[in-house]
Amino acid sequence: MPSRQPFKTSQCTERTPQCTEGTPRITEALTYWQKELSSRAESTKNVYFQDFKAFLDYAGKTADELLAQREQDETSKDRKIQRRIESLLNEYIAAKRKEGYSPATLQRYFAAVRSFFDTHYTPLKMRRNDYPKGESLGVRAATKELIRKALDDKRTRHKKATTAVMLFLKDSGLRASDARLLNHGDISEALERGDEFMPITIITQKVKTTAKTFIGYEAIHALKEYIKHREKGTRRIPPETITAKSPLFITTQTHNAKRIPRPTISHVVENAFLRINEKNLSAHSLRKYLQTTLEAAGINSNWIDQILGHKLINSRDAYSKPTDEQLFEAYTKAYKLIRV
Repeated sequence: MPSRQPFKTSQCTERTPQCTEGTPRITEALTYWQKELSSRAESTKNVYFQDFKAFLDYAGKTADELLAQREQDETSKDRKIQRRIESLLNEYIAAKRKEGYSPATLQRYFAAVRSFFDTHYTPLKMRRNDYPKGESLGVRAATKELIRKALDDKRTRHKKATTAVMLFLKDSGLRASDARLLNHGDISEALERGDEFMPITIITQKVKTTAKTFIGYEAIHALKEYIKHREKGTRRIPPETITAKSPLFITTQTHNAKRIPRPTISHVVENAFLRINEKNLSAHSLRKYLQTTLEAAGINSNWIDQILGHKLINSRDAYSKPTDEQLFEAYTKAYKLIRV
């Protein structure tokens, strides 16, 4: 599973000549920022660090040099000079937008850079229109043909992991933030029984509603292969002893199996589509795929909302409460359309 470099890279400093190109150099400014982010989740720190490093690469400066420039610019009477970093950030976001990055990713870059300067008491004074806006990549639904093409691409390095993630999201329609929280124990009994279809009930992280969804035999087979691969291990990753509490999906930062961060799941899916030159598809596109496919199968829209964990807001909701068995039957009948 592809992963970001860990945040803690203090072994590489300005004074270590063995640092290789692409390895973040821990300057005084970065060290202070790292300490100030200590209350954040480890995955958030990792993402912020790598996003800010990309901005430093674009600027051609170290963190200390950029901070020194900011402090010097603030003393100028010329407002254009005062806003040089703001202008540089806008230029950087525009460049990333042209490369096809989603608004959500651009917003993350924006937040990481602002966090650095906020921490050092030199906050950027951005205008309201500077904030990255626009439709999310996930607004566009994936198609059966594009999913199959992405899965068949031979350039995929982590084939079993990518296949398991994509087919699971395609079958379940779960958001990446929900899928990452599942454990092996949530599906182990059904895997052992050899079920062709498996119900998954979860309280969603985003809207705190119950999603009563399912996965079919495509995702189940991919998960079995993925789990076997993890138990076997590789030259780089030792064999994993998988228990009920083991994360269903992992990343392998520092060669250890850890629960996959939400941005990494999104990164896996987005890269799979980018390899086949499809820039406007993301993990959320697989959720859209399931929704549109269930609609094409003629399933009641309120039933689809309950499968996907949408909030039920229409007046008909009180009169359309399918049983779990009815949802299961509707899903299994539609699976001939869901499978790829």
